[in-house]
Amino acid sequence: MVIMDAHPTRRDNKQAIRPENMLEEIHIVRENERRRLSIEIHDGVAQWMIGTLYRIKACRSLLPQSDSDHLRNELSDIERTLQRSVKELRRIIADLRPFPLEELGLITALHQMAAVLEEETINCRFEVDGVLPVLSPAEERATFGIVQEALTNVRKHSKATRVSLRLRFQEQTISVVIKDNGVGFNPKNIADNQLRPSHIGLLGMKDTAALVGAYLKIHSSPGKGTSVKFAFPPASGQTHKRQEIGEGIV
Repeated sequence: MVIMDAHPTRRDNKQAIRPENMLEEIHIVRENERRRLSIEIHDGVAQWMIGTLYRIKACRSLLPQSDSDHLRNELSDIERTLQRSVKELRRIIADLRPFPLEELGLITALHQMAAVLEEETINCRFEVDGVLPVLSPAEERATFGIVQEALTNVRKHSKATRVSLRLRFQEQTISVVIKDNGVGFNPKNIADNQLRPSHIGLLGMKDTAALVGAYLKIHSSPGKGTSVKFAFPPASGQTHKRQEIGEGIV
């Protein structure tokens, strides 16, 4: 099932986009990201902390009449919750920091994102096909941003154990395909405005694709995983030397 099907804008038309329209697109992307983060913090860390506070109060009331085993079990559960909360806070803080894309280059940055999934026991296969052309800063940021959002959704919402990330340059077109074996979701939820954190991210991806006149398509069905395809003809025809981008599988 297709949930989004955005087609590229012709380069001559894209160049004629009025500056205020592009600024509005950027504003939408930023606002979507802020909403995603606010929902993430509220429904994740904040709720865990509140639950922990209630349990601490319960332990305090149990102290006079409880045996030590009961208290030990309660405190162990509280400790695990706090550890989980701290880990989540660190992840959110890391996500808020600007990624040094200009310093690392697109391929190295994508390798690092794939490695993060591996650290969380999600097998991530990353492939690069062809010689990557020189991209404009906007094209690099858009490509990185869409892959980052897609992999964040895999890590947080899909319950996937495997994901593949493929970057290809063929027939003057750059394409990125991300596929996972996760739980998927029902596109009707988005059509009915039943927004969830992952859905807000998907809408942000659509806006990012529009900024560079790119084609974006997302397929998903419950129980059948999700695939994201992002493609566009780069403005520059100049290519990197093969040794500069490397090829590999993570």
